[in-house]
Amino acid sequence: MRPACPACGVPLILVHVHGHGQCAQCGTNVEPCCSGAGDEAEAAQPPRLEVAPQLFEQLFEELGGRASSVAAEALLNAFSRAQGTDLDEARAVVGVAVGLGILARHPADSDAPVSYRLR
Repeated sequence: MRPACPACGVPLILVHVHGHGQCAQCGTNVEPCCSGAGDEAEAAQPPRLEVAPQLFEQLFEELGGRASSVAAEALLNAFSRAQGTDLDEARAVVGVAVGLGILARHPADSDAPVSYRLR
């Protein structure tokens, strides 16, 4: 069973941003920068996903080019396949990438189909 985030209570997906681990749902820093863990602690850790601009650049190249607007489902499936994650984890990382300014969501606030662009 996946541990829960101490701040928001959802099952924790740990996203590494600038050396620290944060909850993909609420952004709370739950793992200090450069914290070390032994092999025995690694087995109990939640999934670790890296938010790397280079990965998104590569995905966009594969999906039509850096200047392309990519449908949300296409981006989520490509990320999931590239990182070996499920779609919920991919959705969490894409949300963090939007929050960090790596990706732009379009339309920002609408019920229309969502797409993403690199910033």
